[in-house]
Formats: sequence, structure tokens, C-alpha cells
Amino acid sequence: EHYAQNLTLKDLGQKYYINSAYLGQLFRKTYGVSFKDYLNNYRIEMAASLLLHTDLKNYEIMEKVGYHDLDYFINKFIALKGCTPARFRKKSRESNT
Repeated sequence: EHYAQNLTLKDLGQKYYINSAYLGQLFRKTYGVSFKDYLNNYRIEMAASLLLHTDLKNYEIMEKVGYHDLDYFINKFIALKGCTPARFRKKSRESNT
């Protein structure tokens, strides 16, 4: 629900009175990935959805999903989706025509 906000284990630990290191261990044990990787994956999935269903620009999508640096966003997107956001959108539109 708050994935676009600046989320850290430290802040979540303070909010819920749990040691952040312990919270990180619990998260990894439950989900099989680190909190940071899970959050990045979720943000990129939301960005991909926005690319497919809106005409928002990359920088607008980046901000909506919680990134503040366009180069970082694009690099994360490439790492998880195998192409740039622009190419992802273009490939999707080509396959739908």
C-alpha cells in the first residue's frame, strides 16, 4: 500500500517495535528475498503496469512508484525486465497490433 514511499527496515522496525535486523531476517525467511529486493521487484512490476496502461512519461512513472533518480530507475528496470522502460512499452504495443 505504501510501496512508493521511502520505506526502510529501520523505520518499519521503529513503527512496530521490532529490531530492524530481526525484521529483515523474518522477511527473508518468509519471502525468500531481502526486503530491499522485494520492494524493488514490486516497484518495477507497478512501473511495468503503468507503462502498459498509461501514457505517462518515464520520469512520471518513476516518481509514482517511489524512485527519485531516473538513471537508477532505468537500471533497475533493465535488470529486472531485460530492457529499458521505453523498449518494454514499445514491444508491448507491437505485440498488441
